[in-house]
Amino acid sequence: MTRRFIRLAVLALLVVGLVSGAFAAGASSSTTSPTSFADGGVDVRLGGLVFEIGADVALEFARDPDADCFDGDVLVERLALTDYVGDPVYEAVYETPVDANVWLGRIALRDADGLPLPPGAYQLEVTTGVGSFAVEIEIVDATGFGALGRSSAAASVCGLSLRVYRLVTEADGGAHLAMRVGDRLLVALEGNPTTGYEWSNAALYEYAVLRESAKREFRSDSDLVGSGGVFLFRYEAVDVGPQAFRFVYQRPWESVQPLGVLEFTVDVY
Repeated sequence: MTRRFIRLAVLALLVVGLVSGAFAAGASSSTTSPTSFADGGVDVRLGGLVFEIGADVALEFARDPDADCFDGDVLVERLALTDYVGDPVYEAVYETPVDANVWLGRIALRDADGLPLPPGAYQLEVTTGVGSFAVEIEIVDATGFGALGRSSAAASVCGLSLRVYRLVTEADGGAHLAMRVGDRLLVALEGNPTTGYEWSNAALYEYAVLRESAKREFRSDSDLVGSGGVFLFRYEAVDVGPQAFRFVYQRPWESVQPLGVLEFTVDVY
């Protein structure tokens, strides 16, 4: 056997074990289809994710260096959304593939006219240099979340994880969102820390049903000194119940009204 064949054979076993194990404890609302290889690339499928009508979705990759068996950089080439019959709703092809370590995909569940997509089944697909990651999603009315079980909003293969989030931006001010235990939330807020201003979560919780899954992160829009970018806050729903969020954009040392405020509420079922 060649070294490449051995590596792919081991990788295939890891894919089946990791993806199957990730959903073994999940509810019936979370499912996966078999993972396979096409021309030496992975084909990972994640199912059972549910979003509200008109929601925004974010996707990103995370890599575990201790379990990584891909050689070199993993590059993202394409992001697409299709409906239940495979017709395209949205597609972004990156002429210059993006390093998976810094890629952040964003999709609004809306049509070309900006209208919310109707309830039903859809598929998100991320194409990379090592294979494809497909996410089967269902768009439902918020009142339907109470009848659904726990979800698992991530799929891993050989140290590479695709994570799927309900995306919140400043446009969601005053929103009342529905999520399930296991769902992930990403709050993305534009700002420029070189001005002294920064976004922070000003709400205090006696008990949080959505807990931070990573430290706050700032990603610059460019390599230029003084450029703005986006502040990222990541959460995972760990219990049922309501939670209110209040993010403020201010200079921490100033006792004045914040320059920006974002408030919204999440109900976790």
